[in-house]
Amino acid sequence: MKPFHAYLFALTALTLASAPFPTGRLLYDAPPALPQRTTVLGYDRLEFGPGWGRHSGTSCDTRAVVLADAFGQDCAVPWAAWSAQEVSQVRDPYTGAPLAPGDVEIDHILPVSAAWDLGAHAWTPAQRAAFYNDTANLIAVSASANQAKGDKLPSEWMPPDRRARCGYGVRMVAVAKQYALPLPEADQRAVKRACSGITGLVARREL
Repeated sequence: MKPFHAYLFALTALTLASAPFPTGRLLYDAPPALPQRTTVLGYDRLEFGPGWGRHSGTSCDTRAVVLADAFGQDCAVPWAAWSAQEVSQVRDPYTGAPLAPGDVEIDHILPVSAAWDLGAHAWTPAQRAAFYNDTANLIAVSASANQAKGDKLPSEWMPPDRRARCGYGVRMVAVAKQYALPLPEADQRAVKRACSGITGLVARREL
């Protein structure tokens, strides 16, 4: 291949990798957009209830249910009694690294404080408690990944594992729509970038 042709080939490949052409996972039906996130005073985690509630149909609280589901186990059985062989196969959905049950934190995909800023401050206490315990918005991840994310939205933080970014964004958008919370424009753009172009084609990991 001649140098000029090699240059054109490389330039084309780079353009395809970065261009936001539509894919099957590109989100068109997004929630209403805000120009930007504005901090609403008065946030306190306790505004969303006392913590993990009892999960419907089980004897477990919400945290135990999300943890057990991640490892394919029974939430009524303490994680220390789970089969070591089975749990060793589980990967952190955000990083792709091995995930141990003792290192798990439960992440709110759409962060609680962000939900407060985007409209949850106007909800009733019961509505906020339901949001806090909604498993559609919960995922078991490593403590380090959860703490790195904090209360950030997609324009500020995305999973280190690029294959997980579109699935992460898809779930956040779905939760925002379910609760009629408008996402900032920058965050909607970040999700669309993660789900379009070559990045969107290879981002096949569902969260």
